[in-house]
Amino acid sequence: MSLFRVDDLAVSFGSGRSRVSVVEGVSFGVDAGETLGIVGESGCGKSVTVMSSIRLLPSPPSHIDRGRVMLRDVDVTALSRRQLRPLWGGRIGVVFQDPMTSLNPTFTIGFQLREALKLHRQLEADVIEERVLAMLARVGISAPARRLEQYPHELSGGLRQRVMIAMALICEPELLIADEPTTALDVTLQAQILAMLQDLRRELGMGIVLITHDLGVVAGFCDRVAVMYAGRIVEQAPVRALFAAPRHPYTHGLLASIPRLDTPKGRALPVIEGMVPAPGARPAGCAFARRCARAVEACRSDTPVLAGGDHTVACWNPLP
Repeated sequence: MSLFRVDDLAVSFGSGRSRVSVVEGVSFGVDAGETLGIVGESGCGKSVTVMSSIRLLPSPPSHIDRGRVMLRDVDVTALSRRQLRPLWGGRIGVVFQDPMTSLNPTFTIGFQLREALKLHRQLEADVIEERVLAMLARVGISAPARRLEQYPHELSGGLRQRVMIAMALICEPELLIADEPTTALDVTLQAQILAMLQDLRRELGMGIVLITHDLGVVAGFCDRVAVMYAGRIVEQAPVRALFAAPRHPYTHGLLASIPRLDTPKGRALPVIEGMVPAPGARPAGCAFARRCARAVEACRSDTPVLAGGDHTVACWNPLP
């Protein structure tokens, strides 16, 4: 049984006749101790898919139109808001994209970490203090006792991101959702934080869903990867298999556009011509067909579904 399983998730925004479909029939799973990377261009539906699956998006304006989400044997889609609260932070930890807006600027770091433990774990005050200090040290924050008395604006971007990770992990969740956890950091800090997450994953045995647009991060950190385009997963595979032999033309285009050290001077990087269709204006059939050199007649009329065993692809004319 997967630790976390999403089946046929469809999400829309709006109300009445103005509802617009954003995510259409997405399915994926992650096991304990495994990292799944979800990649794609900005606006493809990565964050909406994952945040909807754990019911963090407000409804309205978001709506889960169909689908089932299981955290082990718990049907997340069937829970009330009151029943969901013990899951958020308790069994599911979340690292948001912007730590400056995710941390409360009016409370100290120590107050916010202690509150997470008080809410989800029945512990004595001295035990809470021990765990808070230990977690700050575990995520690589020096002088943790001093940091507890500081406010978010007094910390650097790297330290704020580490505090966010500490808050997400303070209750030792089974599943960690990491939404672009290194996007605003320099390359050195990115490497440190990803290495730290790998160590914590092995130590705690948790599953991780990593939302990112950075294929380099996926290559070095994830076990499997799901590629999204226009609200659908178009390819899903183990990382090595996908990078060695991408089968969907969109995945091939993404990988071809990565800068390489051996690119001759003056040669322009390959680009994927055209634009991603907006939600509400997606064409019939495959949404990538208008940008695809391999498109056949079926691509413009019928929507492909994921097929192919361990390396699945949603394409009527995939690469061999």
